[in-house]
Amino acid sequence: MDNKTEKALTDILSSKKYADIYPDTVKNAFIEQTKRHGKLKDADKAARAHLHAITGAFISPDELKDAKKAVREWMEGDEDAFFRAMKSHSSTRERADIAENLFARAFSVCEKTRTILDLACGINPIFLGKMGYTDVLGLDIHAGCANLINECAEFFGWKTRARTQDLILNPPEEETDITLMMKLLPVLETQKAGAAKALMESVKSRYILVSFPTQTLGGKKIGMENHYRSWFELRLPDTARVIDNFTMGNELVYMLERK
Repeated sequence: MDNKTEKALTDILSSKKYADIYPDTVKNAFIEQTKRHGKLKDADKAARAHLHAITGAFISPDELKDAKKAVREWMEGDEDAFFRAMKSHSSTRERADIAENLFARAFSVCEKTRTILDLACGINPIFLGKMGYTDVLGLDIHAGCANLINECAEFFGWKTRARTQDLILNPPEEETDITLMMKLLPVLETQKAGAAKALMESVKSRYILVSFPTQTLGGKKIGMENHYRSWFELRLPDTARVIDNFTMGNELVYMLERK
């Protein structure tokens, strides 16, 4: 890597927008784009667009700041602040009003859900903790989300913990009762063809909860539910079977059991 390329990478790593993103994810995205684009300027632009698509579109630095403030107000006894915190991240914001019913329905077909692995978790483990699921391992490429989860878990005395990890570069190896892959698989597939199926095959949980959005982040319904049903059926591994399938709110949910 020449000096100009190294400087461009350093600029992305040190930028406010991507300062909280797992460094290896940033480096990998940048290197991949330099292979695809002849001009450094084009590679830099493409890398930033890619990083925004896989994380920046879900929570911005300002939204993370709001989430921290709201979580701390909740810790001090303001119950309304909990939902303000959940609405700081797009994924939890979209399911905030139905999350309790969604998880209750999904988990009802499982014999045991004591330990949970939440992949690309955002701040969802905090919601699970409030529901009473307090032994969750959350993995995300966003350090800000992971740190907030750990702060919350320590305050309430939960076993829950979170860390930064790139699921493509370093797939999880932990054994848990259930793994959550909520609105995750299409994002992984855009990064690496075959990554979605490979992840479902590799996790060491009896149960897997997979979900997909049925509308865009902007709120448009453009046939996404039917699209993702077909998309998922093509990638469902032979090692798992569907034991429940439902749509709730703007989320299409599949519950899988490993064979």
